[in-house]
Amino acid sequence: MITAQPVLEVHRLDGFSLWPAAFPEEPYVLLPLGADLTPAEVGAVVACLADAHAEASEAGEEPPVGTEAAPAPTPDRDPAGSFLRGLLAGGGDLHLAGGVRITDTATGAVVEPGCCHGLQEWGTWREFAAGFDSCSGWFGHSPTPEARLVGDTVRLTADTDSAASPVIELSVPELHRLLDGVEDRLQAFLALVRDWAAREVPAHAAPLCAALAAALVPPPRENPWSAGVRGR
Repeated sequence: MITAQPVLEVHRLDGFSLWPAAFPEEPYVLLPLGADLTPAEVGAVVACLADAHAEASEAGEEPPVGTEAAPAPTPDRDPAGSFLRGLLAGGGDLHLAGGVRITDTATGAVVEPGCCHGLQEWGTWREFAAGFDSCSGWFGHSPTPEARLVGDTVRLTADTDSAASPVIELSVPELHRLLDGVEDRLQAFLALVRDWAAREVPAHAAPLCAALAAALVPPPRENPWSAGVRGR
């Protein structure tokens, strides 16, 4: 059986205490998103995203030459809001390290996003399935995955830089079905975030949910431009 999951990179945040969070033991892992996440796992996802978008802190900077030292900072009355600030201000420029992981459970082959790829780019898979000859998006490096149409077969290569790379083959209709499942899992994850944010960071729930929904909003089921090309 072939499966597809949206995955997001999460990492350890030692000493984090703003809300309950289940960080991985490893330096980082690709966590599958969906309705089965625990509240602590959702907390870890939000914390890692906020950490990745943290604004450069001015605390501890040396004052310019010839000026007096700045007074001691006052206690932060909203530490959660301060921590989330970069994530909430990201708008349409959020980078959610991760992507789509496709697994063939029969062979054990796994195609997953490489370094520097973002889950916010998962719509590239929709564009490919809608009729491009080869995937126009970038899926990261180390590994460097590729999706390509070979006749009526979708050929997924886990790492084009390796001659011994695992390969997964499936039909275009099956890829569409898998992507529908990815969309469903993302919608379920966003529902969990809404519930979590209302409990843990109620003052920032609305902008947090809006920011993540904007990054993960499902793309159109079929790209109009590629559909037109395919119909020529």
